[in-house]
Amino acid sequence: MTSRIIYNVVHRNDEWHVVRWPDKACEGRFKSKPDAVDFGRFLAMREDVSELRIRKLDGSIQSEFTFGKDPHQVEG
Repeated sequence: MTSRIIYNVVHRNDEWHVVRWPDKACEGRFKSKPDAVDFGRFLAMREDVSELRIRKLDGSIQSEFTFGKDPHQVEG
């Protein structure tokens, strides 16, 4: 089963960072949030299964997007 890669757009040290989870690698740093979101979306779309989490300044989740075929099938 393919595990889901999560990209978080977070604010640190007056910059917006795109951080890959679970390895916590910083994939990019940007001066503007829209630039970080665009880059995070680009990275997430390249994965088989991924998620993009965009966070507010306080760290709470502003929005989430899933890309690819979700390996966790839920009946409903």
